[in-house]
Amino acid sequence: MKIKYIFYTLLTFLILTMSTQALDWNPQNYTITDGDTLKRNGIRYRLEGIDAPEINQICTLNNQDWECGLAAALYLEQLHGADGFECEDLGQDRYKRILARCYILEDGNRMDIGSLMVGEGYALAYRRYSKDYIGEEELAKENNKGLWRSKFMKPWEWRRARSNKK
Repeated sequence: MKIKYIFYTLLTFLILTMSTQALDWNPQNYTITDGDTLKRNGIRYRLEGIDAPEINQICTLNNQDWECGLAAALYLEQLHGADGFECEDLGQDRYKRILARCYILEDGNRMDIGSLMVGEGYALAYRRYSKDYIGEEELAKENNKGLWRSKFMKPWEWRRARSNKK
């Protein structure tokens, strides 16, 4: 009898916690600019701790050109879906973009977009600015996910090479 009481008490607590979390959930819709940048009401947001290929960056997959930058943006768009993201403001970067950590709600759990992007291989941990997501990057690399199944230049190296050509 006592076990049933404890079980029902825990079950009630879990249900209340999940409904409270869902009530606190307030996603917004964003425009996806590329694999790590969002826009809303004219304001640009940069996903903190990750670096995705630029929208026009090309990688090589099975000896063929692969639009890896576009693939990263499309994956972020898929995560965004119709519900959007809930984002927290973490300050600004040197380009005056808002640094943000964004989430989706999946089966009642808040899922970190940066973790998902890096974990699926569509972005890299941006170690120059953050130690977050290194574990996700190593797993994606081990499992040949996303970029790791191709030949690619790290996004920051690609941008540097492009700026040196100007």
